[in-house]
Amino acid sequence: MLPIKHRLKKREDFAQVFSKGAYAGYDGLSIKFTKNSLPVSRIGFPVGKNYSKKAVIRNRTRRILREACAEYLEKIKPGFDIIVLIKPEYQNIELTKIVDEFKKIFSKANLLI
Repeated sequence: MLPIKHRLKKREDFAQVFSKGAYAGYDGLSIKFTKNSLPVSRIGFPVGKNYSKKAVIRNRTRRILREACAEYLEKIKPGFDIIVLIKPEYQNIELTKIVDEFKKIFSKANLLI
């Protein structure tokens, strides 16, 4: 599970990352990221109604994304706000595939230590 100090929660923080953040993507997953002034990196998972109209599916997807991201948490450089975006076509994706894609995306964005 992702610790609370590593979660991006406020609307203002999401808006700042969306407006000023850089982009990196691979297949069905993508991230937007920007620097912050904190000693830790924070990660947010906006999974909206365009992904699925069913809240059960959206919440399950968030849990899977959090679990996959938690594996890379200590490997991510500190001081970044990161938003993870997922395409609606990825509703039946497995955790192992998401972990592999996170590795490719974080490497592409040069966010790994």
